[in-house]
Amino acid sequence: MSSKTAVVAGQPGLSKKFNPVINQSTSDDETPLAWPNRPERFGDPLSPVEAAQYLRLDELGTHTPRSAIRTLKFWRDRGELRATKYARHVWYRKEELDRFLAKKTEPPI
Repeated sequence: MSSKTAVVAGQPGLSKKFNPVINQSTSDDETPLAWPNRPERFGDPLSPVEAAQYLRLDELGTHTPRSAIRTLKFWRDRGELRATKYARHVWYRKEELDRFLAKKTEPPI
């Protein structure tokens, strides 16, 4: 798979890559600029974008993939969400995302 690189207009040193796999432009850190199609089934572990989709952040209309990743990092930094780091990447286990959702769920009245 090859990717093409183009310079971002008006911003020297900043480039965008075209990833033919997701058919969208991406920034240098490979975060898609638009939400990819939602998978029918989520694998394990999940990438940050997949984790955001698992938590349905893509359906709110308030998040881009990049802002959703920042939101996940915010919850990680507060100690509310745990991630797995290996191979120089951050991954999320479904059981951890389910635990996070359970923790965020309001108690019964």
